[in-house]
Amino acid sequence: MNFDDLLKQGQLKKETTGKDKLAEYIDFAENEIEAAKYNFPKYNLVAYKAAYDALIHAGNALIRYYGYRPTQKYTHVTITECVERVLGDKYSDLVGRFKRMRRKRHPLQYEASFLASASEVSESIAQAHELVKKIEEHINIQPTQRLF
Repeated sequence: MNFDDLLKQGQLKKETTGKDKLAEYIDFAENEIEAAKYNFPKYNLVAYKAAYDALIHAGNALIRYYGYRPTQKYTHVTITECVERVLGDKYSDLVGRFKRMRRKRHPLQYEASFLASASEVSESIAQAHELVKKIEEHINIQPTQRLF
């Protein structure tokens, strides 16, 4: 995978990440998906943010799988760009949803403004879950089994 331009622009840094840490990112992603499902439909904003955060964690795992990590410069844009480059056209619909979620999350996070129907939030959660699963398959890392 070629990330030379993102390295040059300071958006990525080389870093080795072990399988245990990758599994932690996937655990976080799975937990966020469950939180999104639990909070929907009563708390749409919370559910939407949780689904988006799941994608950020899974995307971070994907980048780290390839020996890089996002820097603080355009972190979320970098993660969506890398997911698109790695997964390619095969999952363009799911990656496209991820990018739209990022754009919708920005005003939610920084301007206290959010415009999305309940059906859009529901679809976002479902597609976020599907993309997390595709990333898990791609890096061949499953969430750890925790016994409480």
